[in-house]
Amino acid sequence: MRRVRFEVGKVSELKPDVGKTVRLGEDGGECLLVLHQGKVHAVGSLCPHQNAPLHGAPAYNGEVTCMRHYYCFSLKSGDCLTARGYGIPVYEVTVEDDTIFVSDWEYDE
Repeated sequence: MRRVRFEVGKVSELKPDVGKTVRLGEDGGECLLVLHQGKVHAVGSLCPHQNAPLHGAPAYNGEVTCMRHYYCFSLKSGDCLTARGYGIPVYEVTVEDDTIFVSDWEYDE
């Protein structure tokens, strides 16, 4: 297993406080980018409650909200703040100039 860094977009392409789904490489999964309070966050792109896409989900007060049933997730920890037992992944983000990179684990075959 090794850590891989993916180029996923530009900060200038993000709308503040609105989630945007991006791909993690050609064969990888997806994550949700959120520009919130001047910082780029990357979290899971699906609400674990019913696998609802979080694309377009609003962010407020350090949380992103699934619009299907209004489950709220911490952008910092991924923990669900409205229902126990749910959570979304949180990814490491680095920004170089305007370019956003997200790190994830890749398994060796």
